[in-house]
Amino acid sequence: MFEFTRIHRISIANFEESGPLNRRIRSLGLAVALAIASASWAIPATAAERPDTWITTKTKMALLMTEDVGATAVHVDTMDGKVTLHGTVSSAEEKVRAERAARDVAGVVEVRNLLQVVEKENQKSIAIDDEAISKEVAKRIDADPALRDSKIAVQSVNRGVVLLDGNAKTLTAHLRALEDARAVTGVTRVASAIESPDTLADDEIWRDAKSDSQASGTSAARDAWITTAAKVRLMANAATPAFDINVDTREGVVTLFGTVPTKDSRDQAAMEVKKIDGVKLVENNLQVVPHVSAAAVEGQDERSKLAIEKRLEAREDLADANIDVEVANGVVRLTGTVHSQSDQLTALTVARTTDGVHSVIGDLKVKQ
Repeated sequence: MFEFTRIHRISIANFEESGPLNRRIRSLGLAVALAIASASWAIPATAAERPDTWITTKTKMALLMTEDVGATAVHVDTMDGKVTLHGTVSSAEEKVRAERAARDVAGVVEVRNLLQVVEKENQKSIAIDDEAISKEVAKRIDADPALRDSKIAVQSVNRGVVLLDGNAKTLTAHLRALEDARAVTGVTRVASAIESPDTLADDEIWRDAKSDSQASGTSAARDAWITTAAKVRLMANAATPAFDINVDTREGVVTLFGTVPTKDSRDQAAMEVKKIDGVKLVENNLQVVPHVSAAAVEGQDERSKLAIEKRLEAREDLADANIDVEVANGVVRLTGTVHSQSDQLTALTVARTTDGVHSVIGDLKVKQ
């Protein structure tokens, strides 16, 4: 059952998980109401492990609600709790503000700031009436088919700061509403009093091959599905170093950023992603950085196997999982059961980010 949280202006919710290798995720929504003038995020005293997809969603929301950060030009990806920011900002100060907003999100263990400062040409600012902004934001939200199951309205606009209210059916719909509002010319910041679930449901994160043809093209979760599918494909391809490749999707356009060792791996990463249903375009921003060659080490498979098992055991959010690990020539095969699709993605990520692993085959089944 989803737990609903009311978010006033700018807030963040706590997400708790519990357990050791039989995986159950327990979510606890913690709403922290802030005054309209406040622009800071309240952070729980303790941050348990959060799913990467949840961290990415919350980071995007944080950036959208942070003053003087052009969040629509910033791409976000999370791998094993490490957030990577990629894109452009207009000043060094904006770059620092974006990184600070990301670090303040619960569950983030590290932020890699790859944002580039590209100063905007001096242009005369055009004052846009708050009433006109309100009408345009409302029009855009009403016309967005991804929000057809949600009821979201503009509560107020004050000097370009938009406050949204209402009820979003999913967390990704909540994010979508913030993105719609922030994209309107004249909007300087978005605040939220929207009620929404504070967890991501499986159907917001994952869809299997047999459901692809039936997937809704207007779903707010479509981009998240594509991102997950891209990561799983990259993990399974030995030629693409998935841990070094970041993925972000907006309106079916996938942006790849990070580093790869060869031009061939760069091309293969783009080709893998293009195979995914719903991808309109791949923006390949991967940089080729050759790896320093290293001699093969005897017993690496066994060390990798033990390391993966140890890391899986240490994950409290995989407490209800029952996972078997096999490693041969750097290829990992995971079998067994997990509690959710989110847990499945976490297990694949843990395996793929372990030293000595070249690719991962996931044969995990979700408990019914």
